[in-house]
Amino acid sequence: MEKLFEVRNDLFSIAERIKSIDANYKIYFNGDTHRYELHNERRKPTYQLTFPYPTLDKRAVDYALESGIKNRERILRQIEQHNKQLEEEHAKALFEKTMQSIEL
Repeated sequence: MEKLFEVRNDLFSIAERIKSIDANYKIYFNGDTHRYELHNERRKPTYQLTFPYPTLDKRAVDYALESGIKNRERILRQIEQHNKQLEEEHAKALFEKTMQSIEL
């Protein structure tokens, strides 16, 4: 069973700096794996990632930022693809409606 310990204060204020990226982020130390984890309390499940570093330092902040940016980019690509599909469907429907009116 996982033993998670929330990290609220640390030497370099990494937890605070990561929380400034997203107010819902929390860092936990997993006592079973001896690794730091990033969780988002607004998501279910809350687990987001495991930091690949044995200590909390600036690399963890950079890693959290990079992961958030990649996720945003993926979401934006999905939105753009969906919008393109909607535009194509709308254009096709308009074309078919125009062709039906010409055939009458």
